[in-house]
Amino acid sequence: MIAIDPECEAVSRLFSKKSVRAQYPVYVKSENPIFKKRGTSFNLKNVREYQPCDDLRQIDWKLYGRSDRYYIKEFYEEENERLFLLVDASASLGLFDLDYYRTFIATLATIFLKLHFTINLISFDYQPLATCLNIKEEKNVSRLLGFLERVRFERRTDLVSVLRSIDARYRPGTVFLFSDLFDRNLVSGRLPMFRRSFLMHFFTSLEEYRLEFGETEVEDAELGGRLLLSYNPSNRNRIRKLESEFLQSFERRGKGYHYYRMTRSSGRVPCYWRILEDLYG
Repeated sequence: MIAIDPECEAVSRLFSKKSVRAQYPVYVKSENPIFKKRGTSFNLKNVREYQPCDDLRQIDWKLYGRSDRYYIKEFYEEENERLFLLVDASASLGLFDLDYYRTFIATLATIFLKLHFTINLISFDYQPLATCLNIKEEKNVSRLLGFLERVRFERRTDLVSVLRSIDARYRPGTVFLFSDLFDRNLVSGRLPMFRRSFLMHFFTSLEEYRLEFGETEVEDAELGGRLLLSYNPSNRNRIRKLESEFLQSFERRGKGYHYYRMTRSSGRVPCYWRILEDLYG
């Protein structure tokens, strides 16, 4: 059973108090009618004559008093913003703490539900795998937990292909990507981004493995092979340099892009708070 951080309730409650905007659903801001539906908000769409199939309660009686004719006012529906959470299910995630990984995603998604967002979950490896779409309201948290329970970490990653496929199919505006970014085909600067992108990088440094100097066999979790790694002071410095350049390539991006590096020792709660502040920023 996937756990949810006990601080989840406090984070969502305190953030709602901190930001007035978080006390209400996050509405689509565009004035373009293509992004809106007919509904009952205060955003007037048009006025038309009453039809026999209309609800009598929708009649504008003030207009009737002035014109002696029945009219209906139509409004745009206020629509909750849809967040897309993309869950890397490739084999290399097994190097990370999977309980930490699942708990982080489950807790953040639950906070979003408490703040009245609509969330869409998509798992992937070298292609999109499973989906759990249009989750609304906290009472449906069991759907997202069940989805995360069913994720299996087995094959290789192809981030560029997956993100392009999801963009073409769903046209998401706000995307949260949970990944270790272990992808042999991933070139710095080529990772497709969206209008707003939140990248949670679950990073495991080679330094954490405390390799012995000499030749060490390392298993490639995604390709299922074993590599012979020469590890000595010279290689160690080179690996550190390559890791540093790799991390910096994801930190330096443009507007609408947010990057968070997570390690096994990272505190989850401060990261939830940072994400929420950036989301409403």
